Amino acid sequence: MRTGIEPRQARWIGVRIAVVALLLAVGFVAISARAVKLQILQRVQLTRHGDDQWRRYVELRPRRGAITDRNGLTLATSADAPSIAANPASLRELSPAELSRLALALALDPGTLEKKARRASKFVWLKRHVSPDEAKAVQGLEGVGVFKEARRYYTSKSLASQLVGFVDDDGVGLEGIEFAFNEVLQGDVARMSSLRDAHGRTVLYQAPVPEAMLAGARVELAIDAGLQLAAEQALARAVAQARAAAGMLVAVDPRTGEVLALANAPTFNPNLPRKGGLLRNRAVLDTFEPGSTFKIFTIAGALDAEVLQPGDTIDCEKGSYQVGGHRIHDHRPLGWAGPLHIVITSSNIGAAKIGARLGRERLQKTLLAFGFGDKSGTELPGEPRGAVPFPKTDIALATMSFGQGVTATPLQITFAAAAIANGGMLMKPLLVRRVVDAANGAVLSQSEPTPVRRAVTRQSAAMLTGWLDGVVSDPDGTGKRARLQGWRAAGKTGTAQKADPVTRRYSVDKRFSSFVGFAPADVPRIVIGVFIDEPKGEVYGGEVAAPAFREVADHALKSLGVPPSEPAQPPLVESPSAPPAGAGDTPGQPVIEEAVGLAEGTGGVAVPALAGLPARSALRALEALELVGEVKGSGRVASQSPRPGQVVERGARVRLVLTPPRS
Repeated sequence: MRTGIEPRQARWIGVRIAVVALLLAVGFVAISARAVKLQILQRVQLTRHGDDQWRRYVELRPRRGAITDRNGLTLATSADAPSIAANPASLRELSPAELSRLALALALDPGTLEKKARRASKFVWLKRHVSPDEAKAVQGLEGVGVFKEARRYYTSKSLASQLVGFVDDDGVGLEGIEFAFNEVLQGDVARMSSLRDAHGRTVLYQAPVPEAMLAGARVELAIDAGLQLAAEQALARAVAQARAAAGMLVAVDPRTGEVLALANAPTFNPNLPRKGGLLRNRAVLDTFEPGSTFKIFTIAGALDAEVLQPGDTIDCEKGSYQVGGHRIHDHRPLGWAGPLHIVITSSNIGAAKIGARLGRERLQKTLLAFGFGDKSGTELPGEPRGAVPFPKTDIALATMSFGQGVTATPLQITFAAAAIANGGMLMKPLLVRRVVDAANGAVLSQSEPTPVRRAVTRQSAAMLTGWLDGVVSDPDGTGKRARLQGWRAAGKTGTAQKADPVTRRYSVDKRFSSFVGFAPADVPRIVIGVFIDEPKGEVYGGEVAAPAFREVADHALKSLGVPPSEPAQPPLVESPSAPPAGAGDTPGQPVIEEAVGLAEGTGGVAVPALAGLPARSALRALEALELVGEVKGSGRVASQSPRPGQVVERGARVRLVLTPPRS
C-alpha cells in the first residue's frame, strides 16, 4: 500500500505554495512601498492636508493708523462699521419677494443682486460699510450675514483731501498720504492658529494679540488745520470770483521747509470719493509755464553772477522789443529803468535783457539751482520734474527769462521763492513731521529741516527781497493788492499764456495767473504761492491771486503770533522832473528815480532800499554808491534815513536803524 504523494501532485502543491509566496512578497513590497511613500515621500503634504481638516488660521487685521495735522487734530481715522455678505447658494433659495426686499434695503439694483446670486463661490459681499439701519433691515434673512469691518473716516471731510488721499474698500491707500504711507498706516497683520471641533466650529487655543500691538502708526502732517481751512476758503473764493477752472495754494515755513497748507480747488470728500470732485493733487503733480514769477530767479542769478548791479539802467524799448523774428511786449511801456522798477512793473523786456546778460548756460544753471527741472523730494509718488530746457535761440533765452518755455509745479515755484526768503538757501519740502507708534507713543521717524543747496548768496537774496517789497508797497507795483495791514510783504505776480496741447501755440484766452510772496518782508515767517488756472475776465496775477495771498498771510501771521512790523517805508515816487512812465523816454534819461541807482543828469546818487539787509550787506551797498553808513542797533535794517530813492550827494551819510531778527 502506497502512502506517498504522487510526483504530479507534489509539483502542483509546490507551484501553489510558490504562487502564494510570490503574492505575499509582492503584497509586502507594495505595502512597504506605499508606507515609504506615505511616511517619507508625502509626509509633509499629507501632514499639511491633515492639519487642514482640523486646524485653521485666523487673520487679525489691525486698525489703520490715524492721520493728524501738526497739532494733533485728526484728519483720518478708522472705526468698525457693518458690512453685508451672503452665500450665493442661499440667495438663490430666496423668493423673488425676499430678493426685492433685500435689494430695497441695501439700495441695490435687483439685477446686480441676481448676478451676485449666480456666482459659483460660497461667499460674496453684497454691500460694505453700510449704515446701522441697513444692517438691521437684513437681519433674519437666510444666508445673509452682517460682519464688522474697519472703515476709514475722514473727520474733516474735504479739508486737505488731495493731500490726505483716500483708501479702497479693503483699507488700502489709493491716493495722497494714504497711498505714500500705506504700509506704515496699515500696521502688522496677525495670523493666529486655531482648531476645529467635531461640529466644524473654530476654537482659538492661544490668546489674541492686543489690538494696540497691531494697529498702524499715526502719521503727523506738517500742515496746520486752521491755516489749511483759511487757505482753502480763500482759494475757493479766488477761483469763484475769477470764474477759473481750478486753483492751487502752497504755504511753507521758509526756515524749515514745512508745508503749512496745501490747497486745491475744487476739492472732494474722501468719505465719498466716487461722488466726484478733483482727486488729483495739482499743486504737487501738475506742471505749468509760470510766467513772471520766474523773473525773480533770472534777476537773482544775474545779481549773483555780477552781470547786474543795483545802479544799472536798462532800455525797456518803450514796451516793444524785437528778438530775431519775434516781438516781445510789455503791458506797461517803459523806457530806461533800473532793476527795481523792472521788478515792480514786471517788465518782460527788462527781464529778457537781464537774461541776455546772464547768458544761456548761467540762466539754465540758475534755474536748476532753485530746484526747477528736478523732483522736490516729497513723499508723494508721481511728482514730475518739470522742464528747464537749454535755450538754444535768442528768443528762447528771452522767454525763459520771464517764465515762458519752462514748466514747474506750484510747489516748486513756492519753494524757489522760499529760498529767497531764506537768505538764498533752498530747503527740502516736509509734508510729514513724524510717524508715531500707536501702542506706546514712541516716535518711529521724525523729519528734520534739510537744506538742499544754496541757490544764491545772502546778499543777492537780500537785495532782491527789497525789490520784491516794492512790488507790493509801491503804487506802481503789480502786487499792491497783496499789501498787508501791519506787516510788510514782498512778492511777485505772474501771468502766463497757456500752450495749446494740440496746436502747440500759445492760447489767446487761457492764462495761468499767480502770486508768490512772503511776510514779514524783513524776517519772513511764511511763504505763500497762489495759482489760478484759466481765469476769465480779469486775468492778471496781481488781481486774481494777490488778494488770496493777503487773506492767508494775514491769518498765518496772526495765528503764529508775529507782532506787527513798523509802518511800511514811504512808497517810491516819480521824479518831479520826469514825465509819466513810458512817455517820451530817451536813452540816458530814466523815467523814475530808482530806489537803487544813479540819478542821471545830476551829481548825486539815489539812496538804495536797504530794509531787511544785514548790517554788513547794507554798508557794502552804500559803499558801492560812495555813501557813508551810520549804524544804530544790531541785526537787520528796519528803517533808514534818507528814504529809498531820495537823491543825495556822493559822500552823504545814511542813518540805519537795525533790529535783531524775531524768532
